[in-house]
Amino acid sequence: MRRLLSLLSIVAVLFATACETTREKSARLEAQGQKLAVEGKIELKQTNRDLQVTDDFLLTDQYGSAVVLRVKNKSAKGQVDVPIQVDVKDAKGKSVYKNDTEGLEDGLIHLQIIGPKEETWWVNDQVLATGKPASFNYEVGVPDGQYPAKVPEIQVSKPKLEVDPTSGLKVAGTVVNKSSIEQVDLLLYAVATKGGKVVAAGRGLIPKLKTDGKGEAYNIFFIGDPKGAEIEVFATPTTFG
Repeated sequence: MRRLLSLLSIVAVLFATACETTREKSARLEAQGQKLAVEGKIELKQTNRDLQVTDDFLLTDQYGSAVVLRVKNKSAKGQVDVPIQVDVKDAKGKSVYKNDTEGLEDGLIHLQIIGPKEETWWVNDQVLATGKPASFNYEVGVPDGQYPAKVPEIQVSKPKLEVDPTSGLKVAGTVVNKSSIEQVDLLLYAVATKGGKVVAAGRGLIPKLKTDGKGEAYNIFFIGDPKGAEIEVFATPTTFG
């Protein structure tokens, strides 16, 4: 009987590990005093034929550069932890940034989640280029995670545009976890569009968003100029149970 319980425990652990996302695995290892190592290079085993990039933008201002992709899921299946590889180049075509640096935050190399037939944005606002960015290439891989039976509901308040004397323009508001699953390293994206084009974008992160129904403040700084543009802020769940 004890051996049967041990085997069942092993199966349960293997099942849980197989279903968890990269971010969930990172949180689990951290709780055990370990760290999830990010590979030095993203190796896309296969091109994702279900996801289509419908728009791509490269933004640069005095605070840095950002890559923005609008991604459409053509299939009836949702996807989680979709790897995205970008190669930013200067005017001469020389590579000045790739998102394959070891230890890079998971959200800078993965699209966290996209639902069936859904369209969403992906932002990398930490393009630490060694030269002046002029263009970029990208490639979308197949998902690393398993789409959940139910996606946690995260409610984001209407963004308020503010000016920070040090870091420039930002949007502020609150986010509430409407689900029963605490979110770890919750990502928020801010995208400002004008005339059908992205003119500014940024990301924010909330380390822990509890399930107590209380609002947690968010602040997202922009790359680009969002003044007079339509600003959309949304959260991408990162923990699914």
